[in-house]
Amino acid sequence: MKIKGNRKIVSSLNRAIEKKSLVQSYLFCGPQALGKFLIAKEFAERVTGWQDEVVNPNLLIIEPELEENDGVFREKEIKLEAIKRLQREFSLTSFSKNYRVAIIRSAEKLNLSAQNALLKILEEPPENTMIILVVENEKKILPTLVSRCQIKRFNLLSEEELAETLDTTLLNREELIFWSFGRPGFLENFLHSKTKLEERREIVKELQSLFSMDGNEKLLLAESLSKNIPALLEKLDIWVVILRSVILNKNFFVAISPLKALGIIEKVEESKQLIANTNSNARLVVENLILGF
Repeated sequence: MKIKGNRKIVSSLNRAIEKKSLVQSYLFCGPQALGKFLIAKEFAERVTGWQDEVVNPNLLIIEPELEENDGVFREKEIKLEAIKRLQREFSLTSFSKNYRVAIIRSAEKLNLSAQNALLKILEEPPENTMIILVVENEKKILPTLVSRCQIKRFNLLSEEELAETLDTTLLNREELIFWSFGRPGFLENFLHSKTKLEERREIVKELQSLFSMDGNEKLLLAESLSKNIPALLEKLDIWVVILRSVILNKNFFVAISPLKALGIIEKVEESKQLIANTNSNARLVVENLILGF
């Protein structure tokens, strides 16, 4: 496999193929946009022996369906029927007598019935089959499921690793690397969509303006931000990254002291927890947060 980043994992998977020391269940875990699914798919293609085919009859991909609400897309839970389909597929004879592989993307979305059904498969997997669970947080998976898998933990890429993927003639290489947050998936998005990078720049401007807004302007902004909770939480994460860079003296996005940046980060993290994990009124939480800027 030639995917950049997480080289130790890629190397270990390549060795497992070469030495024929494959296991029948893997768990690829780590933050979003690190290439977990892409590496799982390329690994599966090599294991099944269908790398050059458009359609791989020995590879089954299970992933959540998306539902849209007011322009916001969320992943739905993966239900028991998906695992029953996996069972049916694994009962068939493999094409070319190679492995049959199932990749479950966003496996933390498996509901409890689906997880229990999957556990039964992992306890007695059919011969020449493999299951790869791809998750961001393995704590949302039954511990008994996790214990049946060989775990591969994906990490954020270094700035040097990200730089290796970029054309040296790009004028905004440092900006692209900064906004990628160590995630090659984010970098790909920025390279293929100018609007994505511009959105980051607008968030910087908004954060900068908070320090000069009057009370009424902050209240209006809080009302606007609280209308879309997923987008709000994502924006708060970006604020934290910007403020941490101030502490590390890596940029001059906002002209505040490292000590003040640290205090705001603590308040932002507290606000995120209230919004994401409690029934707190998001608008009131955001108002309380930004009035303190």
